Amino acid sequence: MKKFILSAALLLAVLPAAALAAARPARAEEALYAKVLEEGVYLYSSADETSGLFILPRSYFVRIESEEDEWYRVLYREGDPDIPPVRGYCKRSEITPVDFIPQTPYLFYQIDITYRAGSGDYPDGFLDEFTLTADYFGKFYYGSEVSYYICLDGQFGYVPSSACPEPDYPENIEHTESGSGNTSPAKKSNAINIVLVCALAVAALGAVYFLFRPAKSQKERKADYFDDAEDLF
Repeated sequence: MKKFILSAALLLAVLPAAALAAARPARAEEALYAKVLEEGVYLYSSADETSGLFILPRSYFVRIESEEDEWYRVLYREGDPDIPPVRGYCKRSEITPVDFIPQTPYLFYQIDITYRAGSGDYPDGFLDEFTLTADYFGKFYYGSEVSYYICLDGQFGYVPSSACPEPDYPENIEHTESGSGNTSPAKKSNAINIVLVCALAVAALGAVYFLFRPAKSQKERKADYFDDAEDLF
């Protein structure tokens, strides 16, 4: 009987801890990526609202490197051997940390830039218009004018939107339920884990009981026999 009590106590001590560990969601400081759920979210070159570089494309992600007060230090668009990633800052209130690693975190999109020379009487062979292709990062508002932040031959800079077609890139629909108020896959998995742990706890306690329950003595077995016999008459 003592063995049963000791084993049951150990199970009751260990299994709730396992259940709590399975149910604990990833904390914000543990999240590796954060999703841009709204329009107009800037990537800043420093932790200062006057240092905006460009507006991040909605539905894509940034990778969180560290946390500084109301800011996240982030990295955007790594993994391209020809273009260095952009490091900067995002306001914590404007991006949403996630508890998964996205398969396609960044937008890889190219845009054509057409340059035209001013009006004039140019000689034959003079190129008064040419088009280049650059990697698009996002919009930037300079007063009422719209520019695009691009990278061309490894150099970052801005071009006027009038020199480019309107960007038309696909929305990232990966894990769209995370920001829509539905239960995320991680939370669903945690709930299933809790149910499984509870079921295993009940089964384990039952097995321990049958293994360590005290055997009836010969006198108790005889008493049970005569009790059953009396019930027949």
